[in-house]
Amino acid sequence: MSILTQSQEGSSHLMMGNEAIVRGAIEAGISVAAGYPGTPSSEIIDTFSKISTDIYSEWSVNEKVAMEVAAAGSFAGLRSMAVMKQPGLNVAADFLMHLALSGIRAGMVLLAADDPGALSSINEGETRLYSRLMEIPMLEPGNFQEAKDMTKWAFELSEELGIIVLVRTVTRLSHASGNVILGEIIPQNKTAFFKHDGDMLDPMEGLIMTPPVSVKHSAQQEKLKKAATLFETSPFNTYEGPDNPELIIITSSICDLYSKEAVDLIGLTDRVGVFKLGTTWPLPTALVETILNKTEKILFVEEVQPFVEDNVKSFAAGLGNSLSRTQFFGKQSNHIPMIGELNPDLVVDALLSLFDLEYEAVPASYTQKTRAIVGKGVPPREISFCPGCPHRASYFSINKVLKLDNRQGFVCGDIGCYSMGMLPGGFFTLQTLHSMG
Repeated sequence: MSILTQSQEGSSHLMMGNEAIVRGAIEAGISVAAGYPGTPSSEIIDTFSKISTDIYSEWSVNEKVAMEVAAAGSFAGLRSMAVMKQPGLNVAADFLMHLALSGIRAGMVLLAADDPGALSSINEGETRLYSRLMEIPMLEPGNFQEAKDMTKWAFELSEELGIIVLVRTVTRLSHASGNVILGEIIPQNKTAFFKHDGDMLDPMEGLIMTPPVSVKHSAQQEKLKKAATLFETSPFNTYEGPDNPELIIITSSICDLYSKEAVDLIGLTDRVGVFKLGTTWPLPTALVETILNKTEKILFVEEVQPFVEDNVKSFAAGLGNSLSRTQFFGKQSNHIPMIGELNPDLVVDALLSLFDLEYEAVPASYTQKTRAIVGKGVPPREISFCPGCPHRASYFSINKVLKLDNRQGFVCGDIGCYSMGMLPGGFFTLQTLHSMG
């Protein structure tokens, strides 16, 4: 029996981030989980299918279908989750736009796993932008304990507001491991029943639909306002540092750990504070204003798009002269890269620049020497298919047929493991590589 399904409230266990997410969903009483495979999210549905017999889990034909399956569960009174990586949310966006407007019944969570740096993806798209576009609440866990606790709370929040909640994770959280303290598993009604004979405009007992759009849109925005109010006192928004720091780092997700490590490495704990936003959208504006009033220098640390940076600066602009002396640094000022994933060293570099300090963690000569030694004993290994994967044989056959045909045929690629058909392991078969389908 898996520890993920056992009670053992208060005990601590080592878990991968994706396992912690599964545990959080189980503690919330999830009944339906549907997704489409893609790193770094794949282990979530895999784990559900392996460990539980009373949770319906499926690999759907695509992400849109996965979200529809999860929505069906919610409509029938079952807590549900749709799971996908960042490109998949583009596929599911059409249905998500309507679902956000119509509302849901039982708690429903959209788990989107981003891949900054595109370690296993063909783009490093941003799912955070969808929270604003779709007008839905978004949570971002910053460590493994939060991956569990925040997922559990997301179901409760969704049910309280009557709207789908986006939980966004990233590769370094999903695939790394850390200690997680287990909580109580909340028993839920597992009987599905779709009630639809109530008042036409009552989404809980009548029809679930988007019309009348203006009425539903107004209700949706009221839900966001309520979410913002709840976020003001959320324990997932944390501040660590002096009362009146010279600079505050505003961050989110796994970048919270990078920021704290960087501040500690260069001995700035008495000069720099770190404010982590766990409830990233909508902004808890009163809390953010309190943080902004603590200092005159703000550094935003986040991966890929300047989502938090843009939202906080936009809010600050509306405050007028009260923050006229505040300086903002981040991606727009080129202190933080606009592309790729971050790490503590990149945050250190930004702080050194802002404080005019010098710091060298490891001498360059040491790095060069170790690379030279390691390079002699480690043979080069190109990325390729797993042993026994049928794609390699397929590409071999395709190449053979094209040569026999001899009419300059070409092969258009698709995402997934078979994208390696562009590489030596796939015999350089593919000439294009874009999105699914």
